[in-house]
Amino acid sequence: MAWSKESRHARGYGAKWDKLREQILQRDGYLCHCPDCQGGKLRALPAHEVDHIKPKAWFRSGRAKGNPDDPSNLRAVNRDCHKRLTTLQKGHRPAVRIGVDGFPMEG
Repeated sequence: MAWSKESRHARGYGAKWDKLREQILQRDGYLCHCPDCQGGKLRALPAHEVDHIKPKAWFRSGRAKGNPDDPSNLRAVNRDCHKRLTTLQKGHRPAVRIGVDGFPMEG
């Protein structure tokens, strides 16, 4: 995957995003709100990042209407969960971590 050559401001992540990001983290109590943490596993991981539930690309392609940065489309997530969610949204499978016993590890 190639890094974008555009600045973070050109991609929509300037000062306005920084304020919105902090609001979302506060709203969600600085806890991860990914499907795994809020769903079946009910784990309480700290949130460091904000995830677009419907990716910005969906709005650019016309598959979704509205504003991708609307608070209803944003959730606080843990860094590792964000990487996994982004990998899944791009149609890839996350790498399976193998423990010292040789068996796959959960999470």
